[in-house]
Order: sequence, then structure tokens, then C-alpha cells
Amino acid sequence: MREPCEVSQGCPKFLQACEHAKAAGLKPKIVYRNLAVSQLYEMALKYEPDTAVMSSGALAAVSYEKTGRSPKDKRVVREPSTEADVWWGQGSPNYPMDERAFLLNRARGVDYLNFLDAIFVFDGYANWDTQARCKIRVICARPYHALFMHNMLIRPTEQELAEFGEPDFVIYNAGPFPANRYTSYMTSSTSVDLSLAHRELVILGTQYAGEMKKGVFTIMHYLMPKRGILSLHSGCNVGADNDVTLFFGLSGTGKTTLSTDPRRPLIGDDEHCWGDHGVFNIEGGCYAKCINLQADKEPEIYKAIRFGTILENIKFDRRTRVVDFDSSEFTENTRASYPIDYIDNARIPCIGPHPKNIILLCCDAFGVLPPVSKLTLEQAMYHFISGYTAKIAGTEMGVTDPEATFSACFGAAFLMWHPMKYAAMLAEKMAAHGTQAWLINTGWTGGGYGVGQRMSLKHTRAIVDAIHSGDLAQAETSQTTIFKLAVPRACPGVPSEVLFPESSWKDRGLFYEKLQHLARLFMSNFSTFLDGDKYVGPDMAARILTGGPGLASLDD
Repeated sequence: MREPCEVSQGCPKFLQACEHAKAAGLKPKIVYRNLAVSQLYEMALKYEPDTAVMSSGALAAVSYEKTGRSPKDKRVVREPSTEADVWWGQGSPNYPMDERAFLLNRARGVDYLNFLDAIFVFDGYANWDTQARCKIRVICARPYHALFMHNMLIRPTEQELAEFGEPDFVIYNAGPFPANRYTSYMTSSTSVDLSLAHRELVILGTQYAGEMKKGVFTIMHYLMPKRGILSLHSGCNVGADNDVTLFFGLSGTGKTTLSTDPRRPLIGDDEHCWGDHGVFNIEGGCYAKCINLQADKEPEIYKAIRFGTILENIKFDRRTRVVDFDSSEFTENTRASYPIDYIDNARIPCIGPHPKNIILLCCDAFGVLPPVSKLTLEQAMYHFISGYTAKIAGTEMGVTDPEATFSACFGAAFLMWHPMKYAAMLAEKMAAHGTQAWLINTGWTGGGYGVGQRMSLKHTRAIVDAIHSGDLAQAETSQTTIFKLAVPRACPGVPSEVLFPESSWKDRGLFYEKLQHLARLFMSNFSTFLDGDKYVGPDMAARILTGGPGLASLDD
């Protein structure tokens, strides 16, 4: 069935007829909807003077002042129908605003979009599981942003687009236009505002495309748990026996390296859900870091950089159009956005059965955690909530010791519910499907940073292989002190002395001193979440606490 006008060629009627557009006062002059990639290239090159086509065929784009997310400028409308669900207060990433302030910002953004000669719309889906699918509409001013969301959302077929109807959620990206600093709840000219009641996200004062991607993820972090589906900030791959592994880890832990395995197809690199039928990717694309990218070290990402890919804030030779991936002249956070089917080893559709293994990665620069530990359900919940890694000493002026970093559920910035809510759902699904969790330390051994050495990647890969083969699940274990972790006594390809870090420290007394120090850091961080009983009940909250460091061991 043909649409009443050629919307891809600029007809605004389809948008003007939508309920959300009527409510917001959106009356654009020209609307370009779901343009072909080649058309978006043409538009970007014509209207965005800082875009260029690279020698690889990728499109280089610039986000100007903002080259990363602005978490302090994120606002969530505090309103009666969702107020009791959302995590507010200490430790929460959700800064409240009232509905009036949201509507003022929406009106400001819509006025800007109405003023333009033309706007761009991309209609797509979140979630590969069709039973959990959400229709997302992105309305934006820049072709670069439309192409970005073309890559990152699941792209509809021609028939699906013709039958798309009213979206489930709308993003108004007026990023080139600033917020009014004098509007209530504003702290800068940037504001990213989410209304769950209106099912809308408004972006002002930032042109960083990642705000849209993570805006969708934040929305899924609220909507999916209400359906009994767990949303997760993780990588995911699947083996020849259809065995799925989820990988969690903060920057620098090796999540991308370890989850990219030529023997195991990739379900997704960043955002997933775990539902009644298994796991599925939320996204239709990847948003990979490309600072210091090398073809021999990350061939899958390197090969994905071609026509249709966006390269964000990179430096390139103006004559040859060859990218300098080593340059951080504009930002360390250079990125590549491309459809997931640009990865040769991707599983399409991006779905899989219930996970067999969950791997929580950390880079312990104190050098006291074992390279691998088998976790109980309680420990899995505790370490999932903690989301631990460590910054390396010496990277900032005055820093002489490793600095512990925690991010709840390995993605604190995107959480909508209390971390204990997600952890309790994780344990419930693990118990129901026999999933085993592991804590892998890719950090230091033989001493902390500056004394010991980084864990061998060869050994870490051997550990992951042994998890996938089932060898570690059958191995006998010994329990550590304080953290009470079950450490396998043997692992193929890994020397036994590596498995128990204290055996490689010259000063055993110093080892236990550092171990206790790290335990106290964990406990201090976890004090932020002690109000979780309001979300999961006192029994579950108490159960989660038993998975942490032992107080008695510390007192000793």
C-alpha cells in the first residue's frame, strides 16, 4: 500500500497528522523520512560543511563542542504515574524536573525544528525480539544524526515503514539549539530531558549523537523491567553449541576484546535484554571506540569502516582522506557507528537462547583479586551492583595509587530503577536457567600497578575458553579470605601460581593490607544502595549483602 505522499522526498503530511506532533505543535516545512544512506550522504555533504567522505567510504562528521555524553544535564520528569518506580536521590543518575519545565524545553526544541527549512525523521525499532519491539521515532536537524540512528536502530522493511503508525517513543533532537539557562532545573545550555508519561526525549545544546543511542537505552531500562525483561549493559556472543555468554565490564577491562571471538558469533556489543525466550540485542548497530584502532588488533571493527559508517570527531588527511586513528586532537572519544551486519561474524537476527555463562570483568590495579572466580548467586548480584574496576595510578597529577571506580550494573548512567531491582531480576533468571557467573580480573598480578605486571591476555583468553568448554565449571575450588571467592585450583593453559595472586606477592603482609583496603572501598561504595529494600524487599536486600566482603574477616 502506497503512502499518501512521497514522504522520503520531503512531504510533511504524515508527520503533521501524528498525535505526538499535534500535541507538541510540530509543523515542519519539509520532512525527509528514512532516506537511503546515499541520500543522507548527499544531504550531509551539502548542508554540513565539516563532513567529508573518507578513503574507506565512511562519512566523517563533527559533533562540535560536546564530544561525549552530558550526564549531569540529564533530567527525568518526576510525575505521579512513574515516581515510585524511578530511582532518585544519592547515587542516582536521574535528576528530577517537573512537567512544566519539560514542556518548556520541548516547545523550545520544536520551535527550532519548525524554523528550519527541512528536518529529518528516522523511524526504527528497538529490540530484535519482535514481541518486545518498541517503535522509536527520531526527529532531528542534521543528516548526520539521521544516518547515525539509521545505523543504531533496527531498520524497518518497506512494508513495516508503511505500517509504522504512531511511535511508542519520540526523540526531538534540537541539539544545535541551546537550552535556556534560566529555565527551572537547568544548570547549563545543555539539557537531555526524558518524560516517561509523554514518552518523549528532548535534546538541547549538544550535537553528540551518542545522546540518542543512550536515550533509547535509558528508555528500555525503564520499560523492559516492567514487562519482566531484564535490560543489560553488556556484550554478548554465542558458541557452536548455541551456548550464550554475556560480558560485563567498564572501559579498560577488555570487554570488547574478549567478547569478539571469531569462533563465537556476536549477538551484540553493548546493549541487550534477557526475556522469557532468551537474550536479544536492543540495537541494530554498533558504536565502537576507534582511538588507536589497528587492523591487526581489531580486524572486525576496522573492516566495518566503509560506506554507511559514520566516523565521529576523527582527524584525517585533507588531501588523501585517510583517517589518523591515533589522533586525539579533537577527543579521546572518537567513534565509529555502523550497522551490526557490517560485522562478518554477527548473528542475524541478533537473538539467542538463555545465557549459559555470565562474565563480570574488572581490571584490578591493586593486584589482589584472582584472575577468575566462580560466583554464587549472591556474589553475582553484589558484584553486578558494584560494577568495579580501577583507574591506573599516574594518569592524573597527584595520583600515586590505583583509584577504585564503581558503576552500578556496569552502566550506572543509564539506570532508571534501583540497582537492586536489576540484580534481583538477574539472580532470578540465572536460577531459573542454570546460568553460572564468573568474576574475571584482567588487571595486575604479582603486586599492584607499578610493582606487578598486567595479567597476560593469553592467560585470560585461556580462562574464557575454559569457561566455554565447561572445564572450569567442573574444577575443584578453594575459597579466598575476605571476599570469599571460589577460585578454581587448575585451569588449562594457566599456571597454578597465577590463579592465586597472594602466592606471587613477595610481601604477603602487604597483600592482605591491600586486600582489606579494596574490601573497604567495596563496602563504602555499596552503602549508597542500602535503601534497596524499598524496591526488592528486606529479605532480598539482606541476601545481596551476603555476597560482599566478610565483615568478620576485616575485623580479624
